[in-house]
Amino acid sequence: ITYVIDEGPRAYVERIDIRGNTKTRDYVIRREFEISEGDAFNRVLVTKAERRLRSLGYFSAVSITTEPGSAPDRVVLVVYVEDQATGSFSIAAGVSTNQGFIAEVALEETNFLGRGQILKISVAGNLDERQYNLSFTDPYFLGTRISAGFDLFHTQSKGGRRPFTTETTGGAVRL
Repeated sequence: ITYVIDEGPRAYVERIDIRGNTKTRDYVIRREFEISEGDAFNRVLVTKAERRLRSLGYFSAVSITTEPGSAPDRVVLVVYVEDQATGSFSIAAGVSTNQGFIAEVALEETNFLGRGQILKISVAGNLDERQYNLSFTDPYFLGTRISAGFDLFHTQSKGGRRPFTTETTGGAVRL
């Protein structure tokens, strides 16, 4: 038995066309590729990019196909995506033996303004206490694969079993 392995001619990515995205910006999709225009075509990297795009949770459908380029050694990558809803709204309520009736309203967007950023806003409290929270995360801070963000909070406590009122404001920076 003789095996003949022929590598064949090398093909290069002429361009990456993105179709179907109505909300998500092109650069959010392109940053999931480890291959760019002008690089040698690599099916493994294209498959990896498709997997990464699916795992973002921004799209209901993702497919990457190839089309012939302007020359025999050129290929065009066609990325078809279909945007889906990425926001959530939640309301929670409960009863505590210590605090009485408790309620929370929260809003979260995981693809804020189509930029792939995460924004969370929540308001919670009971008769004696209010909590306000704001959280923002950029998973590709300054175009790198470093996540950065900040959290802000404000808490107001008044009356109840205490004869005084307190207010706490603070925040945190994450990298």
